[in-house]
Amino acid sequence: MDDPDLPAVTANPDGLPYPTDHVGGLQRSTLRPGDRFPPYTFRGYRDGDRSKGLQTIAIADYFDPTQARYKVLHIQLAATWCSFCSYEVSATVPVAKELNAKGIALLEIVVSGGTPNQGPTTAEFDGWLDRHQTNFSVAVDVGVRRLGAIGVNGASMPHDILIDTRTMEILDSSLGAPGDVAKYGQDGLDFVGLNPPSNY
Repeated sequence: MDDPDLPAVTANPDGLPYPTDHVGGLQRSTLRPGDRFPPYTFRGYRDGDRSKGLQTIAIADYFDPTQARYKVLHIQLAATWCSFCSYEVSATVPVAKELNAKGIALLEIVVSGGTPNQGPTTAEFDGWLDRHQTNFSVAVDVGVRRLGAIGVNGASMPHDILIDTRTMEILDSSLGAPGDVAKYGQDGLDFVGLNPPSNY
């Protein structure tokens, strides 16, 4: 699948510059803030809608210091060969609107097709959306060419990342699908509600 480098999106929809200090892939711990998720730009289908073709999906779109639109971003990294990834998407579709209404944004990024660290092809990517009737945004990062820089291994899927949209701090980054997708998002929402943004 064609996956060109796209111009960087360096500001959120309100024009606020995306924070680029402390960028990386480490999650928050009791001793240190989490790294900020890099301001990557992908191609994909917004809200799973293919009628407009592939569009730019920028991580900067989710940066929301005032929480006017989003409070937490849940990124699901998937591969079309991965049965657990399929399970996670199938579990997310029925609760996506409910999570969105709470301020939990969802973004799936498909990193490979039938062979780990390769693809997906356009047919595999579109077939994945058809199979799951995905109703949230889905992007592609062929062979983890971007996400590999922050330690994502395309041969080990799924991988879930939870981000505080106030700072784009990584709260959690872990292998394996959460047992309850809605609870995973709610846990992030609860954490953000109880804790101020990290100071860097």
